[in-house]
Amino acid sequence: MPNYTAYGLTIASDIALPALRPCDAATADITMAEGLIPEGAGGPVKFRNWEAGPDEILTVYYDVCRVWIHSGDTIIYERMEGVDDTQIVSVLLGTSLAAALMQRRMLPIHSCAVLTDKGVVMVMGPSGAGKSTTLGGLLELGLPMLADDVTGIRLDDSGHPIAIPAFPAIRLWEDSLTSLGHTSDGLPQVRSDMAKYYLGAENFHDQPEPVRAMIYLNPSLDEDLHISEVKPELRVPTLSRFIFRKNFLDGMGARRFAFETVAGMVDRITMLEVCRPKSGMQPALLAKEALQFLAETEAKATQVDAS
Repeated sequence: MPNYTAYGLTIASDIALPALRPCDAATADITMAEGLIPEGAGGPVKFRNWEAGPDEILTVYYDVCRVWIHSGDTIIYERMEGVDDTQIVSVLLGTSLAAALMQRRMLPIHSCAVLTDKGVVMVMGPSGAGKSTTLGGLLELGLPMLADDVTGIRLDDSGHPIAIPAFPAIRLWEDSLTSLGHTSDGLPQVRSDMAKYYLGAENFHDQPEPVRAMIYLNPSLDEDLHISEVKPELRVPTLSRFIFRKNFLDGMGARRFAFETVAGMVDRITMLEVCRPKSGMQPALLAKEALQFLAETEAKATQVDAS
């Protein structure tokens, strides 16, 4: 069973994981394998297509597979008839891995992340807000990527949030590839039934780093770019909104851990809201403007602290 690495963990998998880097570690932190899910797996908390208990969750993807994630180190899947590997891998690297991270007390945030000279900048936003294209713009500026879709967060011993790198590939819809000057020719598909592809990240940073800032992308009907700080009273709800698969938290008894992580995070970072122009904007220019505003905001805060 080959080993891969993601989120600082070694993952042994019986199915090829094309987006992840192979590694030769002797032992694995997480094992992903096809098998029979134990009778009674799941837990007392039931909701639509999943059921959960402390340190375990059973999820059902209709016509695709069932997956049991237990103790942060075991992921077992049962494949439905006729389902190809790409559909299984999409489930394993998305929801299933996020649940395992929660069980290991690493908070998955639905965001991309890049490394700047002063720490990690995370970018998040609702569907269609332009997260993938903004990431492309940040990469055009020469910044290394840590994550394209889900960033792992832990608090260090001093309470500062640390971003844990995911894997060196960007999942992009075909139109996003085109806008960034790429084609889908020769790229592996995220799922065989989707026009979404893995684009390798040439500049990937694989070490945990302190989080500097969060950029919240918001669609706009205005023709101008607007950037502002997130209001203090909106910082916790804004960040909490982007916990990946946050409805799992109560089922697995992880709500307190998540709240403490979010509360600790918002007190230590700068949070900006970026409203993109209605007619669009070159990704690299938007990224440059956001980073410039971030630097100016930090400089003002330093002046206030010094006075």
